[in-house]
Amino acid sequence: MVKIIAGGRGSGKTKRMIAMANEVAADPYGSLFFVDNDNRNTIELNRNIRFINKTDFEIFNPELLYGFLCGILAGDYDTEKVYIDGIDYVGKLDKPELEEFLMRLEKLGKDNEVEFYLCFTLDEDELTDYGRERLV
Repeated sequence: MVKIIAGGRGSGKTKRMIAMANEVAADPYGSLFFVDNDNRNTIELNRNIRFINKTDFEIFNPELLYGFLCGILAGDYDTEKVYIDGIDYVGKLDKPELEEFLMRLEKLGKDNEVEFYLCFTLDEDELTDYGRERLV
């Protein structure tokens, strides 16, 4: 399952995602991962959440991110949720490419019983219908 948090810069998306992750981390069912493009938010995350800085792994396009997520799931079959902040920094996708990427993540999530939460720095009306259906 894919869930999306979208909004302009400074609208509180990251803080909202951190709060969501910390709430689940209080009593997790499985492993939780928070993927970001820098280390700014590490101290705000519950220690039960595995933090990953995607720049440490040179994840700079959607295909690398998808492969990286597959690797996480292959290495930890108990993965419950993956929170990805700054998804915009892995490459600019046009609407058809974005929709295809979201569909691939949706399938990956369903096949592995994992929820993906993605944070986009864009207005909700910039998403495709498929993306708007996944807004939280």
